[in-house]
Amino acid sequence: MSMSVRRIGLVFVAIVAGAACSSGSGRAPYLTQSAGSCPTVAERPSADPLPTDFRPVSAVRCTFRLAVHQSAASPSSGFAWVTAQRSTGPFDDLVRALHLPPQEQDGEPVCTADFVMPVLLALTDAAGNTVVPALPGTVCRTPLPEVRAALDALTWLETAHRE
Repeated sequence: MSMSVRRIGLVFVAIVAGAACSSGSGRAPYLTQSAGSCPTVAERPSADPLPTDFRPVSAVRCTFRLAVHQSAASPSSGFAWVTAQRSTGPFDDLVRALHLPPQEQDGEPVCTADFVMPVLLALTDAAGNTVVPALPGTVCRTPLPEVRAALDALTWLETAHRE
């Protein structure tokens, strides 16, 4: 890995850690999902949580990796999708987790510098309506552990992959 890629990664982790540990009180935010391109999701991410009456019958998620693209025309960095995956449920635990409120914040949060790679999650109901909901977050600006556990518990079938 080149030195500039490592430097960008370290700067990114430092920024994320600093933003995660900003002071404040009240409730943690809902996390708007990454707007990065995903070949199987056409809908735009929402700043709203999953509607209470939404009943998904399928889900698509894209996983990402940190990417640094350099060319003479325009060096850039960010996230690039790696896999697109599909699941047909059951979604009861995921829906319950997505309806949880964001974490309460009491005093100064203590956040580790753990980096959580973004995931784009789109849910579709029986009528064909698709939503990309905001995820309930922790005070450290990561999805609630219940959301991550529910996503990990689903069976996913890879539908697209890129190197």
